[in-house]
Amino acid sequence: MGIFLLGCGEMGCVTGTDLLETYEGELTFADLEIGRAKTLAERYPKRKVRLVSVNVKDHKNLVKAIRDSGASIVINAVNYYFNLDVMLACLEAHANYIDLGGLFHTTLKQLELDKVFRGQDLLAIPGCGSSPGIMNVLAAFGARKFDKVTDIYVSFADKDYTKYNTPIVLPYSIQTLFDEFGEKPAVLRNGKIEFVEPLSGAEKITFPDPLNGASCFYTLHSEIATLPRSFGLKNCSFRGGFDLGLVSKVRFLLDAGFASDEQVKLADGQSVSPKKFVVRLMDRFVPALDIKINDLEFLRVELLGKSKGKKKKLVVYCESFTNKKWNIPAGSWNTGVAPSIIAQMIERGDVKHAGVVPPEIALNSEILFKELGKRDMKVWIARK
Repeated sequence: MGIFLLGCGEMGCVTGTDLLETYEGELTFADLEIGRAKTLAERYPKRKVRLVSVNVKDHKNLVKAIRDSGASIVINAVNYYFNLDVMLACLEAHANYIDLGGLFHTTLKQLELDKVFRGQDLLAIPGCGSSPGIMNVLAAFGARKFDKVTDIYVSFADKDYTKYNTPIVLPYSIQTLFDEFGEKPAVLRNGKIEFVEPLSGAEKITFPDPLNGASCFYTLHSEIATLPRSFGLKNCSFRGGFDLGLVSKVRFLLDAGFASDEQVKLADGQSVSPKKFVVRLMDRFVPALDIKINDLEFLRVELLGKSKGKKKKLVVYCESFTNKKWNIPAGSWNTGVAPSIIAQMIERGDVKHAGVVPPEIALNSEILFKELGKRDMKVWIARK
């Protein structure tokens, strides 16, 4: 038994913090940079945590690290590029698996491992952050209010009152933003998946106060890989309500070629990948610890369908706030907390599935929402 956290970066640090505060079982924190795992564990110095340095690209040592920990669940908080690698390591080490998302294409490949996981009586839940993750469970919760759901539209938006001292503020890895903003988003239209232009489909969507409305646009996201299958939908899309200043800056980097993996030869003969350089450079722009974060975020799921022979529409919201204790932004808090909650649900036996199962099918919404409430997150239905 126990939980193995792989990756102690920005999101993993949030997940690890919640585990330290709420989980009493055995913990292992693993990262290529052991210093990051150590710094995270020092948030609760009296808490015993096993620290491991492991390279996710080294399959043999990753399997050994998981086995040696004795953990029954691996939380994968490294970049989604390695989701399949970590899943294969979990199969060999005989451990259950969850991650924060696969950005549609990787999620589809993960679902193909369903039979293998079921054959070993293991569970893998792809997409256990906020979106995907909480968003999927909001959809399942709303769907139970219908006889038949035909359309599900998911979106998010936030409100940030913080005064920053950096030229750019990233909600998560610039590497993932490059993919979300640069690759064609998947949209389900009339029962068929279509790929549309990046950042297209801008629409002003209603959100509760203090947002009221937010401009949201299509980006590539994992919800579209699973929700249509789970509910037999006709239409489904994801729109993100990102800060327009952030969108402009990331778009410039994309247009200027800074997201390219192609090596650029310098005058001194050395070569560099623009993408690797920018990803590394952006580490410098993490807001200083003395800046007090003050923000909130809404997750929104709109459902259309029929109930008792009549057309029906409702909207489900989840609101998150800044974690004041650790100065964690709302969007990072709900994303990082969800894997901690879900891993603990699995260990307690609250999840009765095997195979590769999406959150909307695997998870009990009542239990998840109760745990979110303990962490100052609110879920409610707005009937339309």
